[in-house]
Amino acid sequence: MPEPSRIVHLATQVAANTAKVDAYLTANSLPSPSFAADYATAASESPIPSSAPAEIKAAHQAVLRDALELHQLMLGPREHLNNISTPNYLLTQLAIVRLNLANAIPLTGNSQVTFSHLAASTSPSIPEKQIRKIIRHAVAQRVFTEPYPGVVSHSAASALLATDPDLAGWIHWLVSDCWPAAYRALDAMARWPDSEEPHHTGFALAHYHDGNFTNPDNNISLFDFLPRDPARASRFAAGMRLYAKRPGVQVRYSVEGWLDGWKWLLTSSSSSGKERAKVVDIGGSHGQFAQLLAQTCPNLIQQIIVQDIDAATISRASSSLPESLAKQVTYMTHDFFKPQPVPHARVYFFRYCFHNWSDKYAVQMLNALKGAMKKGYSYVVINDVVIPSKEELDDLERDGRPVDLVGLRTSDLAMAYLFNASDRERSDWERLFELAGPGFRVERCDMVGGAGMGIVVALWVGEEGDS
Repeated sequence: MPEPSRIVHLATQVAANTAKVDAYLTANSLPSPSFAADYATAASESPIPSSAPAEIKAAHQAVLRDALELHQLMLGPREHLNNISTPNYLLTQLAIVRLNLANAIPLTGNSQVTFSHLAASTSPSIPEKQIRKIIRHAVAQRVFTEPYPGVVSHSAASALLATDPDLAGWIHWLVSDCWPAAYRALDAMARWPDSEEPHHTGFALAHYHDGNFTNPDNNISLFDFLPRDPARASRFAAGMRLYAKRPGVQVRYSVEGWLDGWKWLLTSSSSSGKERAKVVDIGGSHGQFAQLLAQTCPNLIQQIIVQDIDAATISRASSSLPESLAKQVTYMTHDFFKPQPVPHARVYFFRYCFHNWSDKYAVQMLNALKGAMKKGYSYVVINDVVIPSKEELDDLERDGRPVDLVGLRTSDLAMAYLFNASDRERSDWERLFELAGPGFRVERCDMVGGAGMGIVVALWVGEEGDS
């Protein structure tokens, strides 16, 4: 009997894994995925909660991956290319968030409004005939519904935009800020082909570079620019809050990683195994990771020092620290490009810091640690993206931990046009430590779970004070 075709195989897999997900949702009295407006509130974590078993999460990811491939195959190469190249989706999303259209429809009951009502709500004023085009394109993508001609009501997606300001801010950031930056990315790559500077980007050319390449005001990174543009900074902050809630990215996953795979770093911090560890959380912002780790491992942690360059952030975080954690968690202002002021910590920890910087600056971050690290004792632990190789992808698939490779590659592109930086594969991380010179010995570099988060662990074997 001949093997089934690829499309039949995919359809069979989609059906089988969808049945697994559906059975889990039913058994746990969870709502089935729906386009209805009330689904946005019925499913706090849609559609699969973070507490779901690993095999259910794997089945869910497999459905998404296989259904996408099936869709692309059924389109054929011509329509597939056309489908992924149209700017119309971006225009519609831009109009929805910039004109605040989702909030122009009441959320009570089955509220409905007319196109004329939506047009009247817009600022700047957009003619009704253009609003009709935009909304009907959105309806075709199941954002809003048109229950009968000329009348609009919420779908699950539009209701979520109206009730989740972080999601609305993130969409606004993508279409208002990232879209123009991506458009100018090739111009930046061509003008500065070998640059590792954070201001040589599509984002700079799109939003603040005035074309005068000798003007020092143009030589600033995205992080330097955002404080000068509060509206854009607010959109970026909303996006980062939303991103931090994603499964696999939440702080608790990093803490679980410590407990599952890195606990030995804390329990083996002395020859007797009884000395509690000192940890430095570098670039730790408000200290969410540090606080959760201290709460989870109180008997293993002597002190966690949270460092961040922004003095205002440090002040706010320190003043709001729960009293129960005050003896273990402390805060200090520090620029991670400067020499590390805390000596002989067991762990110097970075979470999602390196992917914003090119190798030139990432090496500076590593070199800044050398004078503080104790030979044979201190580790640098980097919790960041590790893009898996083809072989690693296959292994993760067999282990029931499928990876969203499209998402990882999309993020890597975004790092380029926003920061002139990169997400890294294992070989990139190993090369980074080689560029930092002798003294570091990489002991681990791999994925943690299936979410794209990785762990890089390196022991300091150089002499104290080396730089």
